[in-house]
Amino acid sequence: MSRKLNRSNINKFLVGTVTVLTVFVFAFSFLSSGIPLTTQHAISATPQYQYNKTVYKYQWMNDTSVVGPMPVSNGTMSCFVPSEEVVLFGGQTVMNLSVNKSGKKTFEMVNAYSNQTWLYQSGQWSRLTSQSSIPQMAGSSSSYYPRGESIVLFGGENNGTLFNYTWIFTGLTWTPLKGLTTVPSARAFSAMAYSANIKGIILFGGKTASGYSNSTWLFRDNSWSKITTKGDVPPAMEGAAMSQLPDGNLLLYGGYNGSYSNSTYILNTTTDKWSKVDTTITPPALAFSSLNYFSFNDFTLLYGGVTGNGKASNATYMFNSADQWQELHIKTPSAEYGQSLSVYSANNTVVLFGGAFNSTYSGYTNDTYQFQNNSYNWVIFNESGLPSGLKWGIQLGNSYNNTTGNFVGFMLMTGTYDYNITAPAGYQTSSPSGNLTMYFSELQESVTFSKIPGLLYYSYGAIAGIVIVILAMAGAEVYRKITK
Repeated sequence: MSRKLNRSNINKFLVGTVTVLTVFVFAFSFLSSGIPLTTQHAISATPQYQYNKTVYKYQWMNDTSVVGPMPVSNGTMSCFVPSEEVVLFGGQTVMNLSVNKSGKKTFEMVNAYSNQTWLYQSGQWSRLTSQSSIPQMAGSSSSYYPRGESIVLFGGENNGTLFNYTWIFTGLTWTPLKGLTTVPSARAFSAMAYSANIKGIILFGGKTASGYSNSTWLFRDNSWSKITTKGDVPPAMEGAAMSQLPDGNLLLYGGYNGSYSNSTYILNTTTDKWSKVDTTITPPALAFSSLNYFSFNDFTLLYGGVTGNGKASNATYMFNSADQWQELHIKTPSAEYGQSLSVYSANNTVVLFGGAFNSTYSGYTNDTYQFQNNSYNWVIFNESGLPSGLKWGIQLGNSYNNTTGNFVGFMLMTGTYDYNITAPAGYQTSSPSGNLTMYFSELQESVTFSKIPGLLYYSYGAIAGIVIVILAMAGAEVYRKITK
């Protein structure tokens, strides 16, 4: 009887021992695996209030097109409003492109002029194929004329020959306006802009056969008339930039007549009076720059030009409703002069094309840019699963941000972006890469980290099984000897 009791006690002891060792093996395996016995803290970050808003940024955006105009300077560009397309005409270049039978392109250094017409719409250029007798020339001036739903072009030059033709573009081709009894003298590099106050186009200055001019002309109802202006009349010059202001008056800046101007003038088109404007900030003295009203944000945009030291500029300035200049410190196209600039009414932007920065083949460009005030919204990646102080990061598009905090933020335009997550050592996330689409409001994304399992995590089952088998065999052997 006592022997059976001893066996029962031994059996209980063996079972207890096996159970304790099994629990120990499992616990040891889990602890060694890198998975904590307790759940890590979970953090759901709340973005700071300054992130929760739309941000607007002025910037030049480069547009690329497989087909496009040849590199030119001193072309003229206006928006043909009925079809919402920008029309580029003419220009000058120092290269002549030819293509042989095998398709190889060659360039010859010549002083070439163009009479090509190109249309820009939806980020693409297309050449106008309809024939026209309009001559090859640069330095012409053009403006959209709402009363005639047409673009009016005047003047230009070709190797020193000046023109005083008036051409009308109605969407298909250029047509000369004939039967005019009064016209401005032949000239090039005049300033030209439409005024809603007088429902006509103003032409100012330019280079004529007798020298620089400061005469002012009005085009209205298919006829020209000279205007006698008063007040602070700008000096005779070429290459000044002019644009309509929101009130229908005209803003004039810069110009050249042997020296470069940094003066700002406003023409009251109702009283025909010029006023010189004193501004706290003044762009550099320059000529052959571009000036255009940017209706989306109610200011006039000035870009580029050649400065008083003979170098091209790539500065961007705005002339605001307080009649003050302000420089926009933004990334810009290359420094250029003689570029063409026009409102692009299809999407409330301004389009810039071409220009030159020196007189060599490599100095002429055919780059196209749009000036926009783009809206940006925040995408916030919220972290959970990491202990405090560990650094993690995200590559989103071309930007990379990292932090030891609980969230990472990026400012994005609308679009789809690829991302890659950088986890701290010893941690992982179930979705280390992917993409997201930003629309017109803030976007929140969750990133959950977990600890990477250790080696024993993957082998704990086998280890535990082996230990249990060994213990079972040992127990069986002890039991066999006791009951023997």
